[in-house]
Amino acid sequence: MVSFDVQSLFTNLPVLDCIEIVRGKLKDNKMHIEYSELLKHCLTSGYLMWKDEFYIQVDGVAMGSPVSPVVADIFMEDFEVRALRSPTIRPLIYKCYVDDTFTILNKNKTSAFLNHLNSINNKIQFTIELEANNSLAFLDILVIRNPDNTLGHTVYRKPTHTDRGRAAACKTCSDHQQPAPASPALKNQINPPTVERQPGILPYVKGVTDRIGNILKKVSIKTIYKPHKKVSQFLRSIKSNIPLQQAGVYKLDCDCGLSYIGQTKRSIGTRVKEHISDVRNRRASKSAVCEHALDKPSHYIRFDKPQILAREDRYIPRLIREAIEIKKHPNFNRKDGWNLSNPWDPLPKNIKSHVRDHTAGPRDTVVGIQSGTQDN
Repeated sequence: MVSFDVQSLFTNLPVLDCIEIVRGKLKDNKMHIEYSELLKHCLTSGYLMWKDEFYIQVDGVAMGSPVSPVVADIFMEDFEVRALRSPTIRPLIYKCYVDDTFTILNKNKTSAFLNHLNSINNKIQFTIELEANNSLAFLDILVIRNPDNTLGHTVYRKPTHTDRGRAAACKTCSDHQQPAPASPALKNQINPPTVERQPGILPYVKGVTDRIGNILKKVSIKTIYKPHKKVSQFLRSIKSNIPLQQAGVYKLDCDCGLSYIGQTKRSIGTRVKEHISDVRNRRASKSAVCEHALDKPSHYIRFDKPQILAREDRYIPRLIREAIEIKKHPNFNRKDGWNLSNPWDPLPKNIKSHVRDHTAGPRDTVVGIQSGTQDN
């Protein structure tokens, strides 16, 4: 007896393979192929944000998604078919439950079959566990090989077992393998405890869920009808602000040690796109950033790391803050912005900049920040 277990199945499922398997099953069962497009959207639109940067999950499925267990089952069913096509290694028994398998095969072929399983898909890799003392744990059952080579089974207790639910578990045991009670309180427990039936909660669809409710009523299950959800209720709220999508003051560094300070009433991301065009089209007269970048080959503008110095929607406070930041940082700004008079000089030394570093794209993507203080 051998158990083969998939290592981290959910996080290693090959998404594109799963979609193709589902597409094939839809065709075989003459179902609408459009379902596969909906599945593709569910499996490939998972984004997450960490430290103000977005990431997309390339492979694997989300552990908390309702569709993930279904996709995992479908994939493993297809995997099992391919695994058992081997003409040289055919297990006597091969039982699979999601990522766990129970197998009986010749002991001399266990390593070869493990290698065979691990060769089918490089993302799906198995570990192996051999029987010990004529027994092997599979899920919550301990399968026992009897002296006459028949199989018996009893409850498998993990080291952290607390005996909760023991009465129901005893029903899965062979008659002569009933486990002894672990405590006197459970000694006389025979029948599983009964629980009050929970009500069924269904969205109300005339002619559909009301009929279901009538069926449930016959078995003493109360039905609670709820109104349909709006689309907005299905969408999760954004936990943090999307970077570069607000008005404010920002800084763009050059490797020469100088920086550009700018302000905008629109999103910084919009200004980024505009200056991508300025730099690509070498419009130095329009963009101070482009002019500086073209001045010397050694000037390397860190277009990949724009920094937000302050968020501000109001125009005049934004101009003042820009002027303060220009005073603070060595820069290559043009002299057409808001100038602070000399009495303001002590202020830049005391005010703190709330610098936030944002990666706007790959390093070879040209990203610019606003070229002047007049933001139209």
